[in-house]
Amino acid sequence: MSSYKDIFPDKWLKAEHLQGRSVVVTIVGVGIESMFNPATKKQERRLVAEFHGKKLRLILNKTHCVTLAALTSTENYTAWQGHQITLSPALASNGKGTITISGVPEPAK
Repeated sequence: MSSYKDIFPDKWLKAEHLQGRSVVVTIVGVGIESMFNPATKKQERRLVAEFHGKKLRLILNKTHCVTLAALTSTENYTAWQGHQITLSPALASNGKGTITISGVPEPAK
């Protein structure tokens, strides 16, 4: 089937991409990117995470960063590389889809 998404593919990871499933990923790197915020109509610096073997990257919000700092025991986002995390789809308080970050579950014994 032909789709406009073939011409304009998504660049950023969204809750809908997870298709209702949680996925364990390894952080390849986290960097700063400047992007336009339509709410403020200004360019803003945002942290963006890239994952091993994944095309789409995740724009990190403050909640994501606080969680990652706790999981990795460091606020230094450049040290988050190599850590495994779980990404899960969820609903935000405004009813929109969002992605939550948590630790990797312990293997069953």
